[in-house]
Amino acid sequence: MVQIRSVLGLPQAYELYHYLIGAPGRSRALVKDYIQSKPGDRILEIGCGPGSIVPYLPESEYVGFDASPTYIKRAQRRFPKLKFVCQRVSQYSLPQQSYFDVALALGIVHHLDDAEARQLFQIAHDALKPGGKLVTMDGVYTEDQSSAARFFLDRDRGTFIRSEEQYRELASSVFHTVKSSIRHDLLRIPYTQIFLQCIR
Repeated sequence: MVQIRSVLGLPQAYELYHYLIGAPGRSRALVKDYIQSKPGDRILEIGCGPGSIVPYLPESEYVGFDASPTYIKRAQRRFPKLKFVCQRVSQYSLPQQSYFDVALALGIVHHLDDAEARQLFQIAHDALKPGGKLVTMDGVYTEDQSSAARFFLDRDRGTFIRSEEQYRELASSVFHTVKSSIRHDLLRIPYTQIFLQCIR
């Protein structure tokens, strides 16, 4: 499993894995049902990876950042007109506050401990205009999930997979309005995901 995790650090392997498990369909559902961005929106993505969500977004003013130089280089090659920054969440300082319509943290919160996760929510809050929305997506433990879904979650690269209540508690420490949705049906493998919509 350690070898698989290290291989997924390579952008091409990461993208192939996501294709095989059905992530393109999930991305379309994510944009349609949760992100719901409009052409011309200003979008900030925290933990953008190689820019996997970009092809599914309407034309936007987009800024993505990630801690992996390899992912950032891949994203810059694929989308040269967009801005990508190589930094960790805890090191990022916004060039302009209250600027973005939408912030994204897709598959990132479950990689962060509570302190860094709260910092992510605070960064997103400060980045958003009043009425702007942060959307997060992460693996989640639930009482009604299958044993197969729990098996895959237990082997995820993220070491801070939480319950719905724990994710909501972290988000609510910064955002007053937090909506959550649990989905079991978005990938080809058994996997349970939580989507948070946090409104500034």
